[in-house]
Amino acid sequence: MTKEKIEQLPQVIEEDGSLRLSEEIKVGYVYELAFEGSDSDAERLEKLTGLTLLGISDNSFREQRKCSITGKLTNNRAFLGRMY
Repeated sequence: MTKEKIEQLPQVIEEDGSLRLSEEIKVGYVYELAFEGSDSDAERLEKLTGLTLLGISDNSFREQRKCSITGKLTNNRAFLGRMY
């Protein structure tokens, strides 16, 4: 995985009980995000993006960030991408 193909996940916006992304997902990219959620939260994220949660990195964020789904502060760095 090269750094040129890793993007920050667009902002997840909740409106009227449903989720949407602030931008479209680009084909061929892996997305990096802060994630502090349950299996159910991961499933919501995967359905929203059409991507698969590839896992939590051993290389955490230095500063806490808000989880893209729950809003909880975390250092967990996760990756979303297509599984082929």
